Amino acid sequence: MKVIVANYRFFIAGGPERYMFRFMTAAERAGMEVIPFSVSNARNEKTEFARYFAKPRADALLYADTRFSWKNLYGVVRATVWNLDAARRLKRLIRDTKPDAVYILHEINHLSPSIIRAAKQEGVRVVHRISDFFLFCARYDFLCGEEICEACLHGTYRYALRRRCVKQSLTGTCLRVFAMKLYQWNRVFEDVDLFVTPSAFTKKKLVEGGIPEEKIVHVPTFIDSRAITPRFTHEKYFLFLGRMTKQKGTIYAIQAMRALKEKGYVLKITGTLSDSGEDQELKSYIEKYHLEDYVLFTGFLKGKELEEIIARATCVVCPAIWYENMPNTVLEAYAYGKPVVASRIGSLTELVEHGVTGFLFPPKDSRNLAEQLEKFIKDEKLSEKLGKNARKKCETEYNEAIHIEKVAACLRGKQEIHDSGQDDMFIVNL
Repeated sequence: MKVIVANYRFFIAGGPERYMFRFMTAAERAGMEVIPFSVSNARNEKTEFARYFAKPRADALLYADTRFSWKNLYGVVRATVWNLDAARRLKRLIRDTKPDAVYILHEINHLSPSIIRAAKQEGVRVVHRISDFFLFCARYDFLCGEEICEACLHGTYRYALRRRCVKQSLTGTCLRVFAMKLYQWNRVFEDVDLFVTPSAFTKKKLVEGGIPEEKIVHVPTFIDSRAITPRFTHEKYFLFLGRMTKQKGTIYAIQAMRALKEKGYVLKITGTLSDSGEDQELKSYIEKYHLEDYVLFTGFLKGKELEEIIARATCVVCPAIWYENMPNTVLEAYAYGKPVVASRIGSLTELVEHGVTGFLFPPKDSRNLAEQLEKFIKDEKLSEKLGKNARKKCETEYNEAIHIEKVAACLRGKQEIHDSGQDDMFIVNL
């Protein structure tokens, strides 16, 4: 089988790209031919298909704020609303490579849903993996400030306009809402043959938002745990992995350390404080409560350094305040034999079994988070016990072979696929 994988980045910038490259490697091992389609960028991985990639939306600066020019303004509008360049280039790629399916990971605001229509016009099956809530939320994360907000779930976007949900900009919000209304009018998402959701929670939200349940299949994310040797011993630190953003709840992990001072443990965060307003808030809090010796920033880590810091941790902390959609950090922790302490929200309630593979706590409740972390301090064998359970769960429920088999069935499309909503039941009738 030959499949085009479409994503607006072709370099690792976060969880979706880690999934993309893992999927491509695993799919090729399983005998598929995988062809990338993305946006041109100097940071992209090398590929012979780069000549087909779409033009960037603003002077090749895809992800940072760009200086104003009419060219840049046009590029942002084009990429956000309906990217004709991306559609043309995908059609050319399809005609030249003749794939069996297009597997879309993320296209909003860059490639745009024009690529869905383009693939269908070329007679190619479209499977769309959903990693956030862009179908219903102008911001993508169902957050208003730091509170969960589902006001736009059923297609009424006046709340987004009133609250200026896109970067507190009325112009940016209007542009995004206009694009969402256009997609409603031209029914482009009806061209998707099948939606794949990493969590059952996300599938539930798609159904609530009006996507027919028969067009959605729950396929959990995977990690190749065979390539990772677990380490069940640990050193005296808790670990926060990933981006330091309000959605990820970094501040609540830091606040928890106030109650754990003088306990002999520290919190390590894989990042560096920047000059951004959010990061300066974290810095101010640390200084105010004299936590400099208890909250340590390691800087950006990768390769062996990242592997080592995960492997030696007592546990991984995931204090998210949004509906996390099966974050890779939890699977990585499990693969290394590390339990996870996470917010009781979204897909995290599926991933983390309280008292078995880690602990759950109410979102934004830093006092309760501290109580969960203190359990590891009081019982030094607890990390090993829960870590072994976590590794087993990773091997049996989130392994590569199961994931590729399920996604391949979705991509073929010649079968009737029944999803029971449970990880251990996926029946394909030939």
